[in-house]
Amino acid sequence: MKIREYKFKKDKISLFRCQNMKEIERDVEKIFKSNEKILPLNKNAKILIKPNLNNDLNAITGNSTDLRIIVSVLKSLKKRGYKNIILADGPNCGINHVGIDVLKRLGIKKIGKIFNVIVKNLNYDKSKVIKLGFSTVEVSKNCLDADFIINLPKIKTHKEAGITVACKNYMGCFKGVEKRKIHNNLPANIVKMNEIIKTNLIIADGLICMEGNGPGDGIPKNVGIILSGHNPFIMDFLVSKLIGLDYKRIRFLMIARKKGYITKEDEVRLKKIKPITQFIPAKKNIFDYLLLNNFFIYKIRFNPFFEKFFNKGPIPWLLFKLRVRQDVYIHKEMQINKLFSKEGCDKEEKKKIKNCLEIFCPMKCKSPGDEGCIRCMYCYQILPSLIRYNGDLGAFKMQLDRFGKYIRW
Repeated sequence: MKIREYKFKKDKISLFRCQNMKEIERDVEKIFKSNEKILPLNKNAKILIKPNLNNDLNAITGNSTDLRIIVSVLKSLKKRGYKNIILADGPNCGINHVGIDVLKRLGIKKIGKIFNVIVKNLNYDKSKVIKLGFSTVEVSKNCLDADFIINLPKIKTHKEAGITVACKNYMGCFKGVEKRKIHNNLPANIVKMNEIIKTNLIIADGLICMEGNGPGDGIPKNVGIILSGHNPFIMDFLVSKLIGLDYKRIRFLMIARKKGYITKEDEVRLKKIKPITQFIPAKKNIFDYLLLNNFFIYKIRFNPFFEKFFNKGPIPWLLFKLRVRQDVYIHKEMQINKLFSKEGCDKEEKKKIKNCLEIFCPMKCKSPGDEGCIRCMYCYQILPSLIRYNGDLGAFKMQLDRFGKYIRW
């Protein structure tokens, strides 16, 4: 349900409150109906959908773009007859470097097959060398030559950028360790990459967000909103206020302001807007400054001699405990043969399972593990006391251990 519109000089942003999959699907369709005039007339136009699939933490942890939104977007596009759809992202260089297939783990490849769309890992896409600040970097050609780009960011706090919403979501368009070059001057390069890669439509995932030590080691926060707009600078400018952060402390937004992407008139309008929630901001510690610089990353972290020590063993766990490394890479894949309800559920427990599926299942399954189930494990993550499985949780168990206490019913 659309509850609010925020009008700025260069964009109008709509806010929707969503409580379940049916409402998410309805509101995404409303977004497409209100944007019919800007959608490509050619049904063979190349449409690139760019979610945030930074690592293998699923949407219920607050990390990646929610499958419920991705599925709803694909349904709206397919309903309109579009045939050349690419669902793509380039996960972070750390998890990519150790060979973990994030797009498979998050269920993106299964969704691609179901909806007959192309799924691409942009770390391995054909690229073009462009100038970005003082560096040359390789960016996906699909991100440069797409006819229409739908930016599907996740709303999160971020240690280095302050927040990551629409603007920073294009980091995934750059290949592998090329992403690290952007960190040479991150605020300015965030602005620059949004000048290079166009945005046609933004649908921001604020269903379950992440606050605190984001983008990968924060706390899931249930906000229950979707935002739509077209201008990434205005989107991030507004979101910073809605989540209770000061945009003047977010350096890339201040650069965008100096360049005229955010006007004085916009600032006056923002002052009249009240936050809808309060996020805990991300904070860097001394180890971040020492170990997240590019000298350390290139000379030591990815050095052929040293990198084996950073991929497995005690060093990754030590860096994680120091809150420098946000990701714990576990190679063992999840193998779930069957999902089902706990035996002997009473009336209230059955109702709870039904409500859980209605809210969280992207495939609108009627019962755990039924014919349409893609093993996204959203329902199990929410209700592990009432849902059972046959198989091995593999790397997914780590997510439950780290984030389960914040999201279980």
